[in-house]
Amino acid sequence: MKSQLLRITNCTIAVPCLLLWLVSCTVKEDRRVCPCILEVSFSDKDTVEDPVTLVGWSEKELFDVSIRTDDYPDNYTHNTPRSMVHFGAAKGVVNSIKVGHLLVIAEGYECDSLYAYSDYIDCTGETAHTVVKFHKQFSTVHIGIANSDYEPGDYFFEVKSSSCGIDLLTCEAVAGSFSCAPGLYKEKEYRYNICRQADDSMTLTVTHYSGDKVVFPLGSFISSIGYDWEAEDLQDIYVTLDISRGRVGVGVAGWESAEDFELSTVEL
Repeated sequence: MKSQLLRITNCTIAVPCLLLWLVSCTVKEDRRVCPCILEVSFSDKDTVEDPVTLVGWSEKELFDVSIRTDDYPDNYTHNTPRSMVHFGAAKGVVNSIKVGHLLVIAEGYECDSLYAYSDYIDCTGETAHTVVKFHKQFSTVHIGIANSDYEPGDYFFEVKSSSCGIDLLTCEAVAGSFSCAPGLYKEKEYRYNICRQADDSMTLTVTHYSGDKVVFPLGSFISSIGYDWEAEDLQDIYVTLDISRGRVGVGVAGWESAEDFELSTVEL
């Protein structure tokens, strides 16, 4: 009996000693190999029910998650390797295709009503923090028809450009082929969403049901009025077409005036 008691006592003493050794190992380990706790919070106006995409990259992808901000009333946290981290967040993703950290507009679709935020975060310490403030990454282009003899179905519209999405880590335009057919919004008005543009290559082709067509260098017209495709929040654009005369009026939401451009006379 005494021998059994002694063995139990020795075992009881040994277990706390083992736990103490394990704890001391954790305390003494090299903290540089421990992950950084990245805290992501959202400004009050950017708390939304729609899914939000969060991506983090260093030399490779660190994380790619989809969350709902109302599930994280305080902060969303993610453990990430200690490094400088390129961070991106986006909401409003519907038809866009995510390729790594790029959001690419699907062929034949207009740009999503996309809002995004990017940051370069120092995650070399134990904790890091960023506050997401979404910015408008698309412009809605309104096309009004000035022709008095216009009838629905008379014309087919097609927009093309050489920018097809955005880089989530920088909110810059992505090079690639884009095309879509603006939809009829209301009588004599069509509209479509366009993403950030890297150049002024955007064109609007108007085709009459007879097969005759005219190509308007819309990107050049927009650049000529001083539109800023690098602004944090893109403004909407208003275009007025007098198709038969080859005249185009271009203005921007919030601006006091618009400018008129004229092609050689075109009969459609």
